[in-house]
Amino acid sequence: MGFLTLSVVCSALLVVFFKIFEKYNVPVFQAIVFNYISATICAFFFLPDKEFVTTGNIVFAHWFPFAFLLGSLFIVIFNLTSIATLRYGISTASIAMKLGLIFPVLFAFIIYGEPFNWLKLIGIGLAFVAVVLSSIKEEPKSKDHHSSFAWLPLIVFLGSGLCDSLTQFANKKYLHSSGMEEFSFILFLAAAVGGSSILIFQMVSGKTTFHIHSMLGGILLGIINYFSFLFILKALANVSWGSSVVFPVSNLGTVAVATLTGIILFKEQLSRINILGLIFAAASIILIIFASL
Repeated sequence: MGFLTLSVVCSALLVVFFKIFEKYNVPVFQAIVFNYISATICAFFFLPDKEFVTTGNIVFAHWFPFAFLLGSLFIVIFNLTSIATLRYGISTASIAMKLGLIFPVLFAFIIYGEPFNWLKLIGIGLAFVAVVLSSIKEEPKSKDHHSSFAWLPLIVFLGSGLCDSLTQFANKKYLHSSGMEEFSFILFLAAAVGGSSILIFQMVSGKTTFHIHSMLGGILLGIINYFSFLFILKALANVSWGSSVVFPVSNLGTVAVATLTGIILFKEQLSRINILGLIFAAASIILIIFASL
């Protein structure tokens, strides 16, 4: 339970950082790239066996291609989410991303055979309702909105679900007892390489310029992002309730903590629908945990 709590706190801090970026007009994609560079350095620092990496033996790990693929997918989905946010608003992108948890939950029951009962299913159902209600905001569509980008929320939904499901698979297949730090290092390295390539191309072509605030913010973001991912891996490996509990509780906990932080730090106002969503979130977490005891 401790790793799950730490994951929720770190994930909520990621949301807070993105709110800060929005408030101070920090270029988000640059911050995301520096975030992955920072996370890679952080991951290397916490490797239990650095020689395994420096000698190149890590490329022979059976999970190496999988980790590199997942890291590349992370940067793509992150970038598409930022575009969807600009085109459709924060609420639509947020809902599309968070509802991706439906995939690992279904896989937990159907593929991995995790136990379930009606109380847990009701709690998971409430989780989806809570995500939608707590994310709805009154926002005008961006002037950049075009119908040709109508597929973006769907891609974000499927991509986020794919990332969660692949993380779930990695835990079940490769990381149930060890290798989490090494896996995280390669994942963040792949994301850093992909993101840096895109950013360098944008700078060379004159589409963007370097912003010091993006680098500074990205460095802090990367440290938090590293621990957020590592803690969710450790929660999946150590929490006996299974991934059908870990993903909904982690997602809803992040929503609740980030929302409360937004109220306290950014004086955000909640609508009645948002408050109802938080009530559903609390009820869902209680039901899911109680059903798993």
